Amino acid sequence: MEKRSLYKADVDLLLQYGLQSLDHSDALCLLFEPGEYLLQEGGPIGYLYFVVSGKAKVCLSVSNGRQLLLCYFVSNGIIGDVELMTGRHEAFSTVQAVSKLTCIGLPLSVYASTLKDNIAFINRIGKELAQKLIRRGMNGAITILHPLEARLCAYILQTADGGEFREKQTEVAELVGTSYRHLLRCLDKLCKEGILLKKPSGYQIANHQALNNRAGDLYAL
Repeated sequence: MEKRSLYKADVDLLLQYGLQSLDHSDALCLLFEPGEYLLQEGGPIGYLYFVVSGKAKVCLSVSNGRQLLLCYFVSNGIIGDVELMTGRHEAFSTVQAVSKLTCIGLPLSVYASTLKDNIAFINRIGKELAQKLIRRGMNGAITILHPLEARLCAYILQTADGGEFREKQTEVAELVGTSYRHLLRCLDKLCKEGILLKKPSGYQIANHQALNNRAGDLYAL
């Protein structure tokens, strides 16, 4: 993770959340590389993150240690709002950058009380939390009701970097809610149909339109 001072565009984003009077001297712009973690479930949370650009996947584990994909943040939104509003000092879920990700970070040790006293901010964050509840409910239904192929195609579209899908397959199987063997069968089918091309480093998207048609709008929320 790299850190830099805020640019004017970063400050303008904070203004959209009713933070005109906020002292920005302790705020930072945080830059994450693909694969870096912003939060790890159960670990400490130091910042409230405002997504400026990029993409991060959000996952939740269950008692057997497996993880399930909850949703994506695509170039907007707040990460850490659930923890802020519930007063948790540990992350509720795991958040990992999928692409290069830029966020404004407000250290909670400095800003938590000020943010909670800002009515305009609380109204905005309440609206976003309600929207997240709707999206996560939809993604839960998607995981249960849509076939694996559609879920996998959507996941590949969201996580491919430069048209190449390189994520660890055992982790992908957990995140899309299937077995490792079933995942491999589905990937092999997509290769045989000319939608994916297997490479030593992963899978190249050979037919983006066909992959998009198979996925529909799943997880693109």
